[in-house]
Amino acid sequence: MKSTRTKLIVLISCLFIVYTTSAQDVKNVDVKSLPQQDIQKAQKAMQDAGMSVDDAANIARQKGATEQQISEFRERINDGGTGQVIADPVEEASELVEEQQDVEKSTRSAGFDARGRIFGSYLFNSKNLTFEPRLNIQTPKSYEIGIGDQLLIHIWGNSQNDYQLTVNTNGQILIPDVGPVYIAGLTFDAAEAKIKNSLTGIYSDMGGNNPGTFAQVDMGQLRSIQVNLVGEVVTPGTYTLPVTATVFNGLYLSGGPNNIGSFRNIKVIRDNKIEKVIDMYNFLVNADPSDNITLKDGDIIFIPPAEKRVEVSGEFKRDGIFELKEDEKLNDLILFAGGYTENAYLARTQILRKTQQGQKIIDLRYDQISAALLMNGDLIRNARITESFENRITIAGAVYRPGEYEWTEGLTLSQLVLKADSLTPDAFQSRGIITRYNPDLTTSTISFSVEELVNGDKDILLQPEDMILIKSHFELEEQAFIAVDGEVLQGGQFNWSDNLTLGDAIFLAGGFTDGADSTFIEIARRLTDSEAATLSDTVAHIIVANMSRNLQIGENDADLKLQPYDQISVRRAPNFRKVETAFIAGEVLYSGPYSISNKQLRISDLVNMAGGITPQAYLPGATLERYSEELGAERVAIDLNEILNSPKGEKDLFLNNGDRINIPEFMQTVKITGSVQNPFSITYKSGHNAKYYIERTGGFNSGAHKKKTYVRYPNGETAVTKGVIFKRYPEVTPGSLVVVPEKPEKQPGESGRWLAIATAIASLTVSMATIVNLTK
Repeated sequence: MKSTRTKLIVLISCLFIVYTTSAQDVKNVDVKSLPQQDIQKAQKAMQDAGMSVDDAANIARQKGATEQQISEFRERINDGGTGQVIADPVEEASELVEEQQDVEKSTRSAGFDARGRIFGSYLFNSKNLTFEPRLNIQTPKSYEIGIGDQLLIHIWGNSQNDYQLTVNTNGQILIPDVGPVYIAGLTFDAAEAKIKNSLTGIYSDMGGNNPGTFAQVDMGQLRSIQVNLVGEVVTPGTYTLPVTATVFNGLYLSGGPNNIGSFRNIKVIRDNKIEKVIDMYNFLVNADPSDNITLKDGDIIFIPPAEKRVEVSGEFKRDGIFELKEDEKLNDLILFAGGYTENAYLARTQILRKTQQGQKIIDLRYDQISAALLMNGDLIRNARITESFENRITIAGAVYRPGEYEWTEGLTLSQLVLKADSLTPDAFQSRGIITRYNPDLTTSTISFSVEELVNGDKDILLQPEDMILIKSHFELEEQAFIAVDGEVLQGGQFNWSDNLTLGDAIFLAGGFTDGADSTFIEIARRLTDSEAATLSDTVAHIIVANMSRNLQIGENDADLKLQPYDQISVRRAPNFRKVETAFIAGEVLYSGPYSISNKQLRISDLVNMAGGITPQAYLPGATLERYSEELGAERVAIDLNEILNSPKGEKDLFLNNGDRINIPEFMQTVKITGSVQNPFSITYKSGHNAKYYIERTGGFNSGAHKKKTYVRYPNGETAVTKGVIFKRYPEVTPGSLVVVPEKPEKQPGESGRWLAIATAIASLTVSMATIVNLTK
């Protein structure tokens, strides 16, 4: 290490003088122009020596480099083309510890090897708790100046100047025009006083009662120290730390004690003597940081193996593995574990101890805990108190305050009811039950009369864990209701109550609709219990009633009282119909909507009501559009010419609400569509069938399904092609649509299937012929 550091010092010095004409003219070196190869050599040497950039900068400063040169040197080191930055030793140590902890977690097994269960280990593996050294802190007045420390001196007043000086290997700082001032080993207070006193030699007005020049001394870059962590450490080794680092800083960076290391006997060795023995439990249990002393260069932190460890499990506030000193007893361990939980069974604590003959159990009473000694490897456990109650009694159901109550000697059922603020008015009077545990934990049921209990005729002595149930009579009967449907605004089911009348039921259902017939209301009533017990064909009673539409209370209300489960149906008035309308459009004198005033109105009547047809009307093209709840919207084919020639006939349909008749003008074209060469519309020419118009479009396509060709006439009727060998195509009228469908795609294997069928038919024919010949 010494030769490497020497090599580094030489290399860094060379970086500032190699390109100068004089080896002493360091300030003339242009750091920015140095070759990258030399910068990379310096970078590698620093890494090999375990030095930070600040350490290298201090060395360069001692060789006479300026702050500007040092700043440029830092930039070249950090991003000098390699993309690498010199890592801080503290960060490198932290990363190394994390890697080592990950390895341990993956390789350790249960028991004492489970480091995460050791009390205190979370200090060194928690991401939310850190003991990294603090660098940005105010310099303590008692801080001891050492070699490598940097001091910043600021002069202001009648004179101004700034000094940035580093304590050299002789323990001195060199103040220009003053000379060397020895300050190594002095406290910061003493060094500050000595420096100010030395400055009066060149600033005469700095002293006296009325000074004109003033000086301020601050610490700049602090030196680094090296400490060694050995023994049972997660990552033992030598660590470079800031001079302000403490023992906890060093432990944190090394990962702390490993899975067999002691937390209570950590030794700091300084100058070959034990400087401090650290017990981490003082900090963990009592929040006492007094053991966290500041480290010095060359200190050794030694962690020996833990001598006595015990495990705590069960109803303690902290479970885990704890380390004990020789004189500590079970009560000390319980203190470390945070004490018992609120669920702990204090009458007995157990120790499971490993012996040469096997394991044994030691039961301790609460008064034996303070004197109980423990041995390495003991397991201490405490069980939960049982969930059972020793004086509980429960009441549920029709009381004002159901729940659990205290049982006392001599408590009776009537007293418990009073504790529960008495029965509710809906309490079922005939029966209640008590569920009671037998000695073997089976249960027995004790029935009692609630009515007798209330009247004081009978009472029952209760026992612990008795469960009393008093039900509401609503729970023991079906909820009675009535139902209203038909011509009411809000039909449905409604709760039945005494004295509910028919008028009340209609009122609950929102009243009558406009179409209701209040003189014909049907009430379907269930059979009585005695009637239902006798087998007969009668399943319900039907009552027909009437009442005023305004639901006014009258004398007959008492005669129309309802019984549970009555079904009320309000019928529609026989001749009630909402105003209905039919529409006519197209070639009539007065198109528009017309009211249907009579059920016997027909299509011919609607045409007459519209003033008749115009001379331009094309009757074969007339259509009827109709909507019904059963079929939805549909188009009905009509023959308006025959309807007008034979009014009131079979084809003269009755009008429905919403019917729409459209009579177009004379149509002059025929449209051809589908699988033809050139589908388009052609001028109508009388006396020709569909084949004529198809030929006018260029004929059929190769995929045309000729025998399925059809004509749809303007009124919606359809005519299809007939014949197999000799096809008879349908006639065409003005406004017709000629449709030629395409042949369906053949499914795979279809031709083979037809071939098989043909073969089977041929075979059958031959067989039949053979049979005929044999019979002759």
